[in-house]
Amino acid sequence: MESRFSAPSTDDALPLDGHGDLASPDVQRTLVVEAPGAALDPVAFAPPAPSPPPPPPPAGPRIQKLQPRRRRRVRLEHVLSAWSVSLLVHLAIFSALAASITTTTPEALPIDFDSALGGSERAIEETPIMDDPLDARAERLEQAFAMAPPDPTPLDADERPDIGGVVMTAGAAPSATPNVRAAARGGAEGRFLAGGEIQGRGVSNFAGVPAALSTDLSIDGSLGGDPTFGVSEIGDALNQLTREILRHLEDHKVTVVWLFDQSASMRDDQRAIVDKFDRVSSELSRYVDQEKKAAAALNHAIVGFGKGLDVVLERPTADVEEIRRAITKLKVDASGEEGTMTAIRETVAAYSGLAGKDRRLLLVLVTDESGDDGEEVEGALEMLKRTKTALYVIGRQAIFGYPFAHHRYVDPVTKDVYHPVIRRGPETADVECFQWDGLYGRWDEQPSGFGPWELARLAKESGGIYFLLPSEEFMRISQREKAYSIEALKEYMPEYISRAAYAQRRAESDLRRTLHALVTETKGVAYRREFPIEPQALRDAALEQIPIASARLTTLVAIQKRLESLRTHRDREPERRWRAHYDLMLAQTVAFQIKSFEYRALMESLAKKPQTPTKRPTADLSIAFVVDHSDKPLAAESETSAKYAEARRLLNDVVAEYPDTPWADLAKSTLARGFSVVLNQWEHSPKYNERGQFVPKY
Repeated sequence: MESRFSAPSTDDALPLDGHGDLASPDVQRTLVVEAPGAALDPVAFAPPAPSPPPPPPPAGPRIQKLQPRRRRRVRLEHVLSAWSVSLLVHLAIFSALAASITTTTPEALPIDFDSALGGSERAIEETPIMDDPLDARAERLEQAFAMAPPDPTPLDADERPDIGGVVMTAGAAPSATPNVRAAARGGAEGRFLAGGEIQGRGVSNFAGVPAALSTDLSIDGSLGGDPTFGVSEIGDALNQLTREILRHLEDHKVTVVWLFDQSASMRDDQRAIVDKFDRVSSELSRYVDQEKKAAAALNHAIVGFGKGLDVVLERPTADVEEIRRAITKLKVDASGEEGTMTAIRETVAAYSGLAGKDRRLLLVLVTDESGDDGEEVEGALEMLKRTKTALYVIGRQAIFGYPFAHHRYVDPVTKDVYHPVIRRGPETADVECFQWDGLYGRWDEQPSGFGPWELARLAKESGGIYFLLPSEEFMRISQREKAYSIEALKEYMPEYISRAAYAQRRAESDLRRTLHALVTETKGVAYRREFPIEPQALRDAALEQIPIASARLTTLVAIQKRLESLRTHRDREPERRWRAHYDLMLAQTVAFQIKSFEYRALMESLAKKPQTPTKRPTADLSIAFVVDHSDKPLAAESETSAKYAEARRLLNDVVAEYPDTPWADLAKSTLARGFSVVLNQWEHSPKYNERGQFVPKY
């Protein structure tokens, strides 16, 4: 292959201009490639004939080459003074702030560092915490539902069951135990605030309190329901309920399902609701606009429950007369069983098909008990949350730290008195205080100021309300309600978390775990109460009880030592409720020791000289002896004088430390009934046990 390459020789160098740059780019290089093996042609590599040089370009302006700019050096002494001044100014500011914090005297006012824009004369903008906006309709509602102040007249003092002619002895009388009542102006309370201009939808006494102390309100920070909302009577509860219905109607249609407890003790409450339902319906009709009425935006259904469900008005209706008739048709469930949690779950499930994007369910439960199926509370809560159903409860106070209350029933034939038990408590996920009174199971009927735990938890978690009615039922053996202040109870709120979470928190605390163990160990402990009147039989029975009383006294002394060993844990306990439990249980333990001394002394006296009845039994009259509380000492003073002084001191400390609370009132009751015992004579019908089958089951 032939290859040719021509290029300028060194003699023909490219011309340069005066600056040494290439003057002309007209340079051609030619490359010719031939087959391999061909001889190179020497002529091809010969330099070509020189050509005349091109004319020089016209002279132009001289172009300066760019040179890098030299950075100007800054001397340190020029900036050092500025940095020093800035540092000194900041140190002076922080020193002034620190001095204002650390040297402020109790009389000095706090410094107000206002970072907001504007002058000092601007109006202060108040931002209500966790407040929902409310339009002008709220003011009209407040005027329409103005509530009268509660009646301050105290109820009668406590009376013990009259079996055996129980003696109430001298001593400090127990205070009237109140139900929770908000101290609102004008008598209105809770979600709608009274007095002056309404700034927004108010919150109830405990709506903003977390389900458990030291925990957040909820994951999303939303406002929960109201576990305790005190009202003076059912009419007040219905007024507040009407406002809740109207509030829900602002956003969607509403079906209200009324769920009535059909036990015999609820007849009065049912009649009260029928009598006052006209007020509810008229006010709802007044504020629901015609467009929503035409669209059936609000209707009602009526369901009863006891052992099972009784659907009285299945198809929801807005007809007031039909609703009233349905309530009067509610039956009395004689089973004595209240499956409250099951009834809530099944009722919501039955009407859940009505709930949707534009309609919500509201469930109104009317009951005076906590129910017999409290273990089903989480299933009921799951159903309420799944269907976005708010639960409103019109109910009573829970018994303080105890599951049961007692009714008083007089047999119309024999005139014997019976005390059937109803389940109404406790106010906590589990009992947290002693279940006996030093002799028997508790009969103190001490209210807690809160609703039964299961129902209060459902109301709070579903966004509803537990309306707390005063316990004015004519069948109760005692009525001890007055008004607690919210300030007195807000530090003692129960934990409305699940039972599993509650048990876990309790297990993590030495104090709580030990108190629970002591409550469990002493649950069911009781002395023998009834004794025969035959001398020898009475002597033999008394002799049997002497070693039992001695063993129980030894156990109580050991319990006191266990409690005293927890003093440091008590002082470190963050929740005031548990500290109050500790102080009350320690005081009760010493008082119960005295009760054991006195009971043993009574048994020793009966063993030596049996007591005789004042009359003999007949075919129509049975007589027995019963042991009741008393304040007349029987044991030797040398054995009990120190314990008497210690028990009084500890109980009075509880009264002073926790004034106007269930703990203080129960301590007063313990002082009032006395630390001793007495043998009373109980007269009754020979058919007393047989006639017991006719006692109503509430």
